[in-house]
Amino acid sequence: MKKTQNKLCFFALILLILITSSGCQNLFIPTNVPVVLRNDPVSSKPSPQQISIQSYTMASPGVVQDITNSGNNLVLFTFGTTYNINTYNTETMQLSAFVNSDKKALSALYDTFDTGIYYAEKLIDPLTGNVGSQIIWSDVNQNTTRVISLPEENVIQHFGIGDSGQVVYANNNNQIVLADSEGNRQVYSVLNNYTILAVDFISQEKGFIFIATDPQNEERTNLYYAKMKDGSNELASTMIAENVSSFDINDLTNQVVFIKNSGDAQSIRTWNTSASTTNSLATGSYKSARFTPNGERIVFTQTTPNSDSQLKSIWIMDANGKNPLQLTAPLNINSEIICHPYKSVLFFSVEKSSDSISSADEHTLSQTYQLTYKID
Repeated sequence: MKKTQNKLCFFALILLILITSSGCQNLFIPTNVPVVLRNDPVSSKPSPQQISIQSYTMASPGVVQDITNSGNNLVLFTFGTTYNINTYNTETMQLSAFVNSDKKALSALYDTFDTGIYYAEKLIDPLTGNVGSQIIWSDVNQNTTRVISLPEENVIQHFGIGDSGQVVYANNNNQIVLADSEGNRQVYSVLNNYTILAVDFISQEKGFIFIATDPQNEERTNLYYAKMKDGSNELASTMIAENVSSFDINDLTNQVVFIKNSGDAQSIRTWNTSASTTNSLATGSYKSARFTPNGERIVFTQTTPNSDSQLKSIWIMDANGKNPLQLTAPLNINSEIICHPYKSVLFFSVEKSSDSISSADEHTLSQTYQLTYKID
């Protein structure tokens, strides 16, 4: 009996040491589930604000891409024996098939008026094996589908939406194209002939923000701004920052938030068209950042030091970089963080069974979560 008690005491002591050394934080957190962390394990500056999670639910299978301006519908991808684009009604919680194809969809966005969805689709030439992609638009009622890009164009995966229902994309000629669902198009040539990797439209300024490879170093990607000029299809660009991996535009505040790489660390920075310099908000291991639709806060993801680099936790902070608050435990997130247009709700996708699935597997199953939060 004494030996049994001694063994129990020994195991209890070991458990206590494990709990203490883990900070009571990660030991009992389920793997890849958006558990909220009340304490701040990364930031050394505690926030006076308090955050609470009102609810989180598994919304739908698939990888979320975008949300309508009304907030009523999501567009998601699911990959299996075929490639599917689905829509999910956030009010009725109903999943509906939108496109079923043997061609892989790469990205998708609702148009400005929620009347249709633009999506980039991967193409493989059956004779040469050459890989390309095209932009397609389908109306939400699935009555009309049009190929927007030209047959000779190979378009980039990361495109944006204009202010009048158009799509803005870049092609293999390093041109920026502004086109609508009726086939009307304006083509702009970037004077420096950059290889463009991602592009979006900044509405108030009638200009383009884009990431392109550095002409002097192809391994480096920079962020540029080019303003449209009346009567001209040529774009003179200005570099905003070097070594940029992603960006987001908030049209209400006319600001851009982006991730700048600096060696082993990344910084979250902001810029607007009237500024000559960028504003650094935070430095750490950041992967993505985007404004909430009202422009008051920034939602971002980051990895935890000494942890799996594929696992990212979701955070939120004021637009000036103050009051960082952690929303979730580290997750294997494989989508952008989608903000509801007028509610404190986030949508994001997580890979299922990430430890047992190869990162090259295109049939990886994903689950999209809906997380509702409140900041006091």
